[in-house]
Amino acid sequence: MTNPFDIKNRFRARLRAADAQKNRVRAKLLQEGTRALAPIIEVLTMMAEVLEEDGIEHGRIICPAPEVDRDDFVGFTATLRSGTDQEHRITVKYGPVLGGRNFIAVTGLGAEYNERLVTATTNVTQSLGRSVGNDVHVEVDRGGDLAEILREMVEDFFAGHAEPPIHTGTTETRGRLALVQ
Repeated sequence: MTNPFDIKNRFRARLRAADAQKNRVRAKLLQEGTRALAPIIEVLTMMAEVLEEDGIEHGRIICPAPEVDRDDFVGFTATLRSGTDQEHRITVKYGPVLGGRNFIAVTGLGAEYNERLVTATTNVTQSLGRSVGNDVHVEVDRGGDLAEILREMVEDFFAGHAEPPIHTGTTETRGRLALVQ
């Protein structure tokens, strides 16, 4: 029988080698993902800077650095908080889908922006992306187009909440109108 210490040492060495390989792959994936998500991160960072420069009265954007998750996707979840404490989350991920091609997936844009993203035409391409459940998947080279749609959504989110809602009539009148309709 082989020496038990040799078995343990060999096993430890293989485990360390496997961890080192996994860490190299994850580091490369993080580098590629960060590069693919750069236009989106830049837009969110610039808009967050504007909100900070103008004060917190309109709200803020929290956009953490991209990380590799347990499923080997690179992504982040940006949180938009308006001055009226409304919150909206946008999740952006980079990684392979079935078929082995890398895509950027975004969740939380909303139906109007999802539709714009899916039907937008750029150059000779008929479709920018595709809808998969609640996600919209776009090809990696379309990150700039996604960033533009995201910029519009963020502007609409904060501009729409910048002023208090206009109330007309008394509460009783509004209640009767609601019942009639």
